[in-house]
Amino acid sequence: MTRYWLTPILSYSPLVLGAERMSCMPDAEFESFRQLADRQHPRLLQMFKASLLLSDEEEICGSDLVELDLTQAGNLVFDGEPFHLSHCAEAFLDRLLTRQESKVLLMAMDEQRQASNRMYDVWIKQWLDWLDTGYDIVLLREDGR
Repeated sequence: MTRYWLTPILSYSPLVLGAERMSCMPDAEFESFRQLADRQHPRLLQMFKASLLLSDEEEICGSDLVELDLTQAGNLVFDGEPFHLSHCAEAFLDRLLTRQESKVLLMAMDEQRQASNRMYDVWIKQWLDWLDTGYDIVLLREDGR
């Protein structure tokens, strides 16, 4: 089963993904939220496959030796022990919008949406809280095993 994780990036050097990541099941409500973000700006809520974050070798994205478990407690630190960040992930992270760009777009998206939706409110509030704290946000997709 596929699961999405709204994830704060606490640091880039080394990459640290925050423990407060939020699991979002791929239901119609979350898909609608993703589409709304995409209409606001195609890079507002960029998605990356979690399995491609890791690398065993410089040329390969993904690892057969180490598996990333986003359900584990605590921050995930990509400092080479045990997680080495892939070059694909590095390139993806370089394309993220700035926090200021994301915040302006997210606030506009919130104002433009048609109906009140409890989960939209939760996701937008958490996203804004992370941005205000100084964290960038990424959407990770974890494919079922």
